[in-house]
Amino acid sequence: MRPEAIEAWTRLYAAVGLLAMICAACALLKTVHDIRSGALELPHENWRQRLICLPRIWLRFQLSYLCGFPCIMGIAVLYAH
Repeated sequence: MRPEAIEAWTRLYAAVGLLAMICAACALLKTVHDIRSGALELPHENWRQRLICLPRIWLRFQLSYLCGFPCIMGIAVLYAH
């Protein structure tokens, strides 16, 4: 493989990785906002309920991340084109 092709692929992977990090940061901010605004109600009377809340928070984060995924793919495809 020619060095120019390797450099192009490396830049493509770096760009997609950067977009994924931006999407993850936005999903994290949305999850924190949902918790603080009360859109995601979390019981917190004892430590067991707090422990059970972790999967709910993780699921909310994953759903927020997946909502931004089409934008990442669109930008990556346009960048590759």
